[in-house]
Amino acid sequence: MDLLLHFETLHQYDAGEAGISVPISLIGERRIRLEAKLDTGAAYCIFEREIGERLGLDIETGSPEWFGTATGRFRAFGHSVTLLAFGYQLDLFAYFAEHPNFGRNVLGRHGWMQQLKLGIVDYDGRLYVGRYDSED
Repeated sequence: MDLLLHFETLHQYDAGEAGISVPISLIGERRIRLEAKLDTGAAYCIFEREIGERLGLDIETGSPEWFGTATGRFRAFGHSVTLLAFGYQLDLFAYFAEHPNFGRNVLGRHGWMQQLKLGIVDYDGRLYVGRYDSED
């Protein structure tokens, strides 16, 4: 059986670095450019508190949620934002950490992966990206 997928974009990343870094922009009251890590194990997109504040969000007015990791639990607050990456504009619900010492920006399944098709060839540092709703 032959299986073919169509991807519009190829993003090359450094396979020697920890994780897969993706250049993105988040849009709220302002536009912020940053790098986030692709995290196939994360249910949601979660960003540092400072990023939300720079977007003009009042963090604690968002929808509160507790998240668990291998190292413990933390609380974050959800807000609707627009994410730009690889020429795609995605409207999504993202979470911003309650504490300023949360030092990660991750792209998770809900909002990010569910709107895209992704192909990863980690040995070569290649991330293939396409919109989920595009024809194969």
